[in-house]
Amino acid sequence: MPGQGVPVSGYCPVMANEVTVDIEIDAPSSVVFDFVADYTNASSYMYGLEKLVALTDVTRGLGAKFEGTIKLGASLNSFLEVTEFEEGTKFTLASYKGIKNTSFWTLAPVSESQTRTVLRWEYDLGSGITGRALGKIVEPFVKIAAAHSSKELKKAIEASL
Repeated sequence: MPGQGVPVSGYCPVMANEVTVDIEIDAPSSVVFDFVADYTNASSYMYGLEKLVALTDVTRGLGAKFEGTIKLGASLNSFLEVTEFEEGTKFTLASYKGIKNTSFWTLAPVSESQTRTVLRWEYDLGSGITGRALGKIVEPFVKIAAAHSSKELKKAIEASL
C-alpha cells in the first residue's frame, strides 16, 4: 500500500531514482524469460556486476534470495528477494537489506520470434548528505550501465539461439 514501505505484488514505494530499459530481443519470449530469470546469466550482461550469489536453495521464483554487489562508481551491496513472479511474463526483485532498490522485469511477445523486454530499476541511496553525495557519483554510471546492459542482454540472448 502507498506509504507503507513494503513491496506488495510488484508495488514498491516511490524511490529517489529510476532507470527504464525497453528493448526488443529477437528471440521467443520463453527463451528471453528463462535467460533473465536465471541469476547465473546476469554476469553475461549486467554492467558492473561484481557479485551475485544465491542465499536460498530456491534460485528461481517467489522467495528466491540473493546477495549482490554492483560497481557504479562506488560498490553498492544489496540483499534481494523475488517478491513477484509470473512465469513467462514478469518478476520483481526487491532489496530487503543494503542499498534500497527494486527491479521490475516485464516481458511480452511481439511475435513468435521477438520479445519486448522492459526493465525498470528504482533505487534510493538515502536523503542525507552521504546519500546525496553517493547519488551524484553513481548517476552517470547508472545511465551508462543501463545502455550497456541492454545491448549486452540482447546480444547474449540472440547469440545463444
